[in-house]
Amino acid sequence: MKNYSHFAIKYFRQLLVFRVFVALSIIISVIQIFNLPYGSWALITAVTIMGSIPFLGGVLSKASQRISGTILGAIIGLSLFLLPASYNWLHHVILIAAVVTAIFFTQGKYSYASLVVAITIVVVAGGGPEDLHAAVWRTINVFWAAVVAICCSLFIFPARATDHYLDYTHNFIKLCYDYYHKHNQQIATRNYKPIDISPLSTILDKQTALQPHTKNENVASKQLLTEIMLTEEQIFTMLGSMLHTKWDTQLGQAKISDMPGLMEAKEQLANRFEKLAKQIEKQVILPVKRDEIKMLSILPPPEMHEQSDASDISYYGYLWLNREVARQFSLLTHLLHEYYSHVRY
Repeated sequence: MKNYSHFAIKYFRQLLVFRVFVALSIIISVIQIFNLPYGSWALITAVTIMGSIPFLGGVLSKASQRISGTILGAIIGLSLFLLPASYNWLHHVILIAAVVTAIFFTQGKYSYASLVVAITIVVVAGGGPEDLHAAVWRTINVFWAAVVAICCSLFIFPARATDHYLDYTHNFIKLCYDYYHKHNQQIATRNYKPIDISPLSTILDKQTALQPHTKNENVASKQLLTEIMLTEEQIFTMLGSMLHTKWDTQLGQAKISDMPGLMEAKEQLANRFEKLAKQIEKQVILPVKRDEIKMLSILPPPEMHEQSDASDISYYGYLWLNREVARQFSLLTHLLHEYYSHVRY
């Protein structure tokens, strides 16, 4: 499973194309073998469901909304054919009212399903009361094509948004190591330059976009995945404050550089980021307790500074930022350990 996850992440575009190819081939074959009328609606359904979202969670959500929207829209549209053919004007008045009502609900929670309801009503009943044959076949073709799209997404090289989500977590942690290690070197040599950590923000944005899909794929673990990202955001915030501050211009810079054991503790924490990134690749996470992190045991020197000394502000602020990164790192290892243990067993 681990090897397949890497394969699916690396070739997710090619696999999406292959799944769509298989789905369209199956649909066209069924249309030709059984000579189904209005078969183009089956093809449109498959492309609509599979074409824009490569991930299993997105396909399941979109397909379920399309099927439910199609059924509801078909029921409403077919019910219009119960009206006598002589009431042609009433057919169209109710049609418009039903479509407008469905459009109103497109701004709610089930926006796509509501849109499908509106489209299906128009497809089924838009031709007028004389178009019942087309209405029935269009409904049938949309329904079975959606089932084909779901089956192809499930069983033909499925792409899971969760795998991509955790791959971004892996990249996030690797970058944290790079930035934090570079910062430590700058502090040690007192040769400071601000470090751009915008790639971390880009990763978080991509994970945010994947969250709706991961929740459909991992109902039992969706809270864990959410907490993992929230912890990443906390680390990003602390690192951003630490790496964007020009510590060489702060009054407490000398105290930071001279504090016994601080640089060693910072490097140990950086190396733990690197180690965690390697563990994610193997999907075996060893949780790190707080008492294993030197940074969380570092205390200021016993001699007290004068409370009026302005250098204490940046001095203690720097310690707090590092300690908070360490605390959030420990929490992240426990969350990842819990997730992978749950997946494995």
